[in-house]
Amino acid sequence: MRLQRPASPSFFLLDFELQRPRFFTEQEWLRPGNLAFDFPGRPDPQPETTRVTQLTARTIATQQYREAFALVQRGLQRGDSFLTNLTFPTPIALDADLGTVYRAVEAKYRVLLPDEFVCFSPETFVTIDPEGYIATSPMKGTAADTPADRAALLSDPKEIAEHATIVDLLRNDLSQVARGVRVTDYRYLLATERGGGALVQTSSDIGGQLPRNWRTTLGATLLRLLPAGSVSGAPKWATLQLIRQAEGQDRGYYCGIAGYYDGQRLDTCVLIRYIAHRGGRYFFHSGGGITARSDWEREYQEMNAKIRLPLRATQ
Repeated sequence: MRLQRPASPSFFLLDFELQRPRFFTEQEWLRPGNLAFDFPGRPDPQPETTRVTQLTARTIATQQYREAFALVQRGLQRGDSFLTNLTFPTPIALDADLGTVYRAVEAKYRVLLPDEFVCFSPETFVTIDPEGYIATSPMKGTAADTPADRAALLSDPKEIAEHATIVDLLRNDLSQVARGVRVTDYRYLLATERGGGALVQTSSDIGGQLPRNWRTTLGATLLRLLPAGSVSGAPKWATLQLIRQAEGQDRGYYCGIAGYYDGQRLDTCVLIRYIAHRGGRYFFHSGGGITARSDWEREYQEMNAKIRLPLRATQ
């Protein structure tokens, strides 16, 4: 697959397996019913809503999760991987359609592909400024936004090791395409959802300098960085084989990326916090990083805790 340098503002979706890339010109995304997105610096002009939208999850059986978790653990023990992101699609019931959910939720990045998926992601993949500075801010480690849970997240040995692994992986990834790559801010807490039962995550900032001709090689640069390390694992390619075995199905656009390029700068996000519509049913995709120190029950609970809607505050 080859990405071309866009001649005008464009939006794109790249699926996790890089089998179904989709590109939209400004004319196409402004066409009613085709696509909606809301990115920092490019707000969606569509009206938002404070409608109280609800979902009910039919959580997957613990046995199903334990079997996949055990397969991942065997791979970890063999040394195939030292961090694997394990995810599942959980069936849910929604009291609204995807478009209503899109307008009701609050997130750094929102994407709606009508009748296919809605995503409300807090996570940046990479940004590139007009001078060619490329940056990424991987998120690893999630907790409830309470003083006790924040402290527990920051001190947890498993979470500390997992975050360090992802930062090292992303630093190495950026070093393939940029020079002077370094971590500029390490493992800080970031509130990703507000309101009752809000969540925080630990994040880090990493950046470096692309060559002057970065616009002419934009597609090749992105492909060298995919799939996103924060939603795959390390070492990346061996871990991808383990993910395919454990999950048993393609992720599609979930854990892929969405990007907006205005001709001067690029902003992309990881497609997490994701609801898919397939065969008349809705599925909320979620998961987390598994290491040799992981406990299946705790990871199962974290996966289910992410099945939620970050609704806009009512007035």
